[in-house]
This record gives sequence, structure tokens and C-alpha cells, in this order.
Amino acid sequence: MDLTKLGWNADLDRQFAPHQAKGLIPARVAVEDKHFFRIWTADAEILAQVTGKCMHEARGSNSKLPKVGDWVAVKLVANEEKAMIQAILPRRTQLCRKMAGRGITEHILATNIDTAFMVSSADASFDAGRLEQMLFMAHESGVRPVVLLNKIDLCVDLDARLADAARVTGNTLVLPVCALTGRGVKELAKLIKPGDSAVFIGASGVGKSSLINRLYGEEIQATVEVRTHDAKGRHTTSWREMIFLPQGGVVIDTPGMREFHIWIANEGSKQAFPEVGALAGRCYYRDCTHTQENKCAVREALAAGTLPRERYDSFLKLQLEIRYLRQAERSAAWQNRKKTGRGARGVPGKRD
Repeated sequence: MDLTKLGWNADLDRQFAPHQAKGLIPARVAVEDKHFFRIWTADAEILAQVTGKCMHEARGSNSKLPKVGDWVAVKLVANEEKAMIQAILPRRTQLCRKMAGRGITEHILATNIDTAFMVSSADASFDAGRLEQMLFMAHESGVRPVVLLNKIDLCVDLDARLADAARVTGNTLVLPVCALTGRGVKELAKLIKPGDSAVFIGASGVGKSSLINRLYGEEIQATVEVRTHDAKGRHTTSWREMIFLPQGGVVIDTPGMREFHIWIANEGSKQAFPEVGALAGRCYYRDCTHTQENKCAVREALAAGTLPRERYDSFLKLQLEIRYLRQAERSAAWQNRKKTGRGARGVPGKRD
């Protein structure tokens, strides 16, 4: 396979040069299953493992191990359809969330992504809050977000549902689609160019795998019907998997997620809540928290009814979670320094 169809470019050529000088070859991670991987080279799809050195260097940080979408430098094992992963090339983008139920742990869903398709059902299970969280995650990762409202055949009032989505998506493209009938799939396919990488994320049962089957042109991903009495879905995809589309470009299917806990945030909130960001620039205090300060343009807009209460509440909830994550991260870093006998500045024996 021509690696450019998988996203290989001149920048990756330059980054790979030192590895090529050592006789290694480039590959892309297609499937991650614990410490075993399926990778795509220019010649074949083969099994791979990481070296003991890589495992040692990644100790205590799962994010330093290969993830689906990573470009890696590998050494082929003689006389076997197997390779050893020697290094991971720098990640251009990475879609992350906080690992559910595991304290402050980063969970990388996919890397080197161009577009994140956030799939939501247009039926009774539509959840605006979950859509907000997914949008924030996409903005924070630096990828292009696109909202897919699937199952429009089950939607009683599509215009009303599109209006519901518009209230939380801002300038993000919202595309109504139907995996069952194929409506909107041609427009969806146009958003994935040869060499592009896209990921489908969303809760169980929203139709991620069904949409990928439509894009591919045949049934390649397992699907199940959702429960009719409450529109709830079941997990069908059990791991992240990269799929090469016949028309070019790759897509990554992900397991359905019930929760989308944000990871450490920088700029994502500004893009996820552009209306709040625009108002915040007019606040009297530069460090305004928009909760109790006088001359707060955000609170004034809330009182005037020009900023919806639900958007304001969602914004505050997000800010609270960001503060919690940053505080927990600082606490974890300090505890780690205490364990290693280093002070806050990394100097043995010194303390704050």
C-alpha cells in the first residue's frame, strides 16, 4: 500500500530520517490490543510488539505506548510475519479523555486525526450535554469536529432536533444522516479525502459502526439493534480499529462510551463555548470567574436572557472540572516527587 493513502507526508519523511538510517521501516498502528498491535507497512498488515526498552520508558504512563493512529518505526523479525516497534513518531494530534473511574489518568482514543465525527442519535436518546463534552474534547485535541445526527428516520421533528444541536455546537458543522437509508452518507464521504484520518466517537447504539459500513460499502463492522423501549444501545466495537476506505482515507471506530470526562484543558473551552468567550472579553476584571463579580459581561448577558441558562451552567460545570483536574495533577506531581526524594523544583532534598 502507498503510505500516502494512510496519511504519510513530507513532514513524516523528515521525522523518520534518523530511524531510516538505522534500517527501520515506517508503519501505522491499526489495532491496539493490550501490548499487541496490528500495524500497516507499505507491504503488509502484520502483528507487532513494543521492545522491552520502550516498555521500560513508558512505565507508569500508558500514553507513551503506541496508540491507534500512531506512526511508528519498526524492525521486521526475520522469517516471521512480525515486527518490533522501536519508536513512536511525534503525534500531530491526539484525542484524549480522562480515564473513567481511574483517578487522574489520560486515555488516548486515537492519534494523528484530521476529523472527529461526533455521532449522536436524532431520536429520543439525543443528549445535548454529552454532545457538548465530545465537542470540547475535539476542540482541545486540535482536530476538526463534525457532528453527525444519525437515525433521522426515527426523529419526529428533524428541524427541532437540528435546533437542539445548534444550541450547543456553535459554528461546528452538523450533518443529518441515516445509516439505515443512506441519507447524507454521500455528503459524509466527501468530508474524508484520500490521506485523511477520521475517528467516530459517541455513545453505544448511536450507529458509529453502521455509518462506517455505509462508507465502506459492505458489512465490515458488527452491529446490533438498540433496545426499543428506551433507545439504549449495547457495545459492539470492543476496541479501537483503523479501517482503510476503498475510496481513500482511513476511519477509526471506537467503542461506545457512556461518559466523556475531559482531560487537562487549555484552549478547548474557548472554542466549545465561543459565545461565552466573546462576552468574557468585555468583563471588567481580567480574571473574572463569571460567578459573582460585578461588571461581568457574561452574568449581564445571562440576566438579559441573551445567554441561555443551560449554556452558562454547562460552562461553569466545565470550568469546575478543569480546576479539579489541574489541582489533582499538581497534587499527583508533588506526591511523585516526594516518593523519589525530590523537592518541588526537582532538586534532591529541597522542598517548597
